[in-house]
Amino acid sequence: MSAVMRPLRLLLCLLAAGALSSCGGGGDFSGDPELPDGYKTFETTGISFAYPGDWQVSERTDADGAPALEITPPEKAQTPYGLIQLIVSPRAGDRFERLVDQVRTVVRDVNHGKIESDEEVDVPGSRKAVRSKTVTPPGRGTDPVEVRSDGLDVLRDNGDVIGFSVAVPQRDGQDLDPAPIVESFRLAG
Repeated sequence: MSAVMRPLRLLLCLLAAGALSSCGGGGDFSGDPELPDGYKTFETTGISFAYPGDWQVSERTDADGAPALEITPPEKAQTPYGLIQLIVSPRAGDRFERLVDQVRTVVRDVNHGKIESDEEVDVPGSRKAVRSKTVTPPGRGTDPVEVRSDGLDVLRDNGDVIGFSVAVPQRDGQDLDPAPIVESFRLAG
């Protein structure tokens, strides 16, 4: 049980720090995704998605072998900085609705953020998937700025819960669009 809770605590801590929130708004999650130029594909445990090719991948597994992943830009002098995060909570499907509600509560009540969209989407290989877009006002960091996030909360057919999020600080010169990353998300099998 504690191994299942660690990913939730990590997700909530990152949300509380203002670096992460969930995402949203349509998209087709079937077929071969379109990858933007210069992007690579990350794959793990039947999950794949695109990410900027020069970003750094940090992957770990918990005691149950579930992946937890953070992908960050090479330049991290200014915080907050961009973040792509994937967290898998094995066999947490019976808590899916509560987990989704908890993340939304942290965005609204802890980070004083706004949920701009929150809608169910069709992700082949899932029982349920919710895409949401959020915006968190400037908070902590060396260069506090608004952070926009786009992501998915997915209940896999096997009962695992997946949290996938792309957080982008809103700075001049920032050119990362989270939508193609989120829309490249695929489940295999």
